[in-house]
Amino acid sequence: MAAAGVVLAVILTAISSSGSPDDSTGGSGGPVADSPAVAAAHGTAAATALNELPGIHLSAAYAPYGSKPVTRAELTVTDDGKASGTFEEPVTGKATMAWSGEQLYLKGDKEFWAQQGPYNGHDLTSSGRWVAPEKRSGYAMLDSFVVNAGSLSPKSLAAIVRQVTSDPAVVQEDAGSPQGRRAVSYTVDEQTVVLTADAPYTLVAIGFNPASARPVTTAAWHGQPGLDALAVSAGHRVVPVDDGDDGRFSNPYLVAVPKPATDKETDATRAAAAEVAAAAVPPSSDAQAARLQGPNFVTTFTSPSLCTSNPCSYAFTVTNEGDSAAEAVLHVSFPGIPDRAHPLGTLGPGQSKRASGTRPNVAWGAGKRVQHTDYSWVYSSATYGPDPRVGQRLYARGLKPDHVFVATPLKPLLANLLDQMTKDAPITDEGVNEKTIEALRDANNEGQLPLLMTIAASGRLQNPGDLAESLSGLDKIGGVRVLQQIAHLVKTDPHAKVWYDGGYKASNGETYKTDYIYTSDRDGQELRRAVQVKTIEAWKKLWPRMKEGAEQLNGEHTKGGGKRQPENAPPDFERVLQINLELSAGPVFFNAGKADLTKFLRSPRYAQARQNLCKPSGENRVDRLVFVNAAGTHEWTDLTEIGVNCRAATR
Repeated sequence: MAAAGVVLAVILTAISSSGSPDDSTGGSGGPVADSPAVAAAHGTAAATALNELPGIHLSAAYAPYGSKPVTRAELTVTDDGKASGTFEEPVTGKATMAWSGEQLYLKGDKEFWAQQGPYNGHDLTSSGRWVAPEKRSGYAMLDSFVVNAGSLSPKSLAAIVRQVTSDPAVVQEDAGSPQGRRAVSYTVDEQTVVLTADAPYTLVAIGFNPASARPVTTAAWHGQPGLDALAVSAGHRVVPVDDGDDGRFSNPYLVAVPKPATDKETDATRAAAAEVAAAAVPPSSDAQAARLQGPNFVTTFTSPSLCTSNPCSYAFTVTNEGDSAAEAVLHVSFPGIPDRAHPLGTLGPGQSKRASGTRPNVAWGAGKRVQHTDYSWVYSSATYGPDPRVGQRLYARGLKPDHVFVATPLKPLLANLLDQMTKDAPITDEGVNEKTIEALRDANNEGQLPLLMTIAASGRLQNPGDLAESLSGLDKIGGVRVLQQIAHLVKTDPHAKVWYDGGYKASNGETYKTDYIYTSDRDGQELRRAVQVKTIEAWKKLWPRMKEGAEQLNGEHTKGGGKRQPENAPPDFERVLQINLELSAGPVFFNAGKADLTKFLRSPRYAQARQNLCKPSGENRVDRLVFVNAAGTHEWTDLTEIGVNCRAATR
């Protein structure tokens, strides 16, 4: 199983409170010589201090099983098990939360709900109101935070501190000075606590698997007898990682940095929990009801089916069967009249409006009956967004947002995404429709639609027609990390134009592809980069993956076949190799700053591996090396800093 100390590094470096300049540095990791009795005494002192607190504030991160994206949490938990705070998803999506009486209450934005899955989030209603979630498929209330927030009380944390520090098998290590005071970590199995090394002994950070750290428990659905054991197992899955040939596994894990809460803060949390419990609504009774939230327009043809005059009369009735008002425009088309718009104004819930007119009788003078088909559809900005042309193009292709199961507030963003993916393809190509819908349904099941919507909404994705093919890797953490990086890029750089999974046509007429290519304008200078991303889950894979990425940037990696081969950076683009170090990569990687990573990468033991960043001709294969871990983003543009000297190696 993944070492608990590895996971704890997330908190110590990524969400530790501000303090001395040593905050971002880890310790030596070397053993501490305190006796078991001394360790237990230090733990008892820290636990006693915790027990006296009226409440505690936790800056936390929860990593679900299988290396899925981490949820950040800011929580205040009282000594009697009430909690309030926020959850934040990667890149986009946030929810306010409360916990009271073994029940989780949530008020999330639409991006947050979208990442909970189409049947576990959208049927909890949507943004703007408090709900009491109850996941009907499985036993956890919320996949992205399967922890009983009320059980994270000061007394519970104190119990874990005592258990760990008093265990005869505890492993003690120097933990550096994460908050300006020297600290020691104590680890037993999947539990780690970090205490200050000198009196007064206080808890600096804590990490554990919630399914095996009593008295903390998982956030399970207790709606039926006998499910508690199943609920625990649902929160404690042991899943081999993709690179798991070194025996590591990825389990759920929670890491937190605690800070004492005041009486005022705990009183506010109790009041908030009581108020929310009174205001929250139950989840929708079924998934179909959830789809009707917001406006939902139904059209009925109310004219006689046989017309014996010229012109013919027609009439349609449009009814809003949803639960909120919206403007609507009825579009009808007949033989010889391709499109005619009937603005209906605003229709409230349950309200109907009739639209009528005349049209030519296509059978007039023919002396016989002529069968024909009339078409109608309703445009509303609540469904298709502000541009009617999006709705018109999708209607012409036979596509609509309802083909992918999302709540109404997400439909305009989905419509824009559908339109961008298909508008350049021939209308007659039905295969494009099928591939697009299949790709977006899969992305929806993986909770990645908000990222795609963010990218499409920027209007700066240059190859949206390639998305249906490019999204095939979203069931693996590497593909998800690339998508997250692109979404973050377009949100933070308003000048970035991005080619996802390649598709960049250079001035030489050739088309190039890497994981993503982008251009931008930074301080008046044009920036042109081709990025190859490798997500490392097992430390043994670092150098082989670096070699693979460097070769791909130069069109040299031809092994394996598949749609992504070969890859190559365009001429005159900066070649960027980015390494994402996941939790299971190991403490040397995950907790290291740039200086520590530099020392590690230039170690004599990796001299031969470093030469994989060089071409046989003596040129660098990589212009910029980027490492991303819990300590931040670390970059090298001069590879001699890490011991890579390509020219010297060829002499």
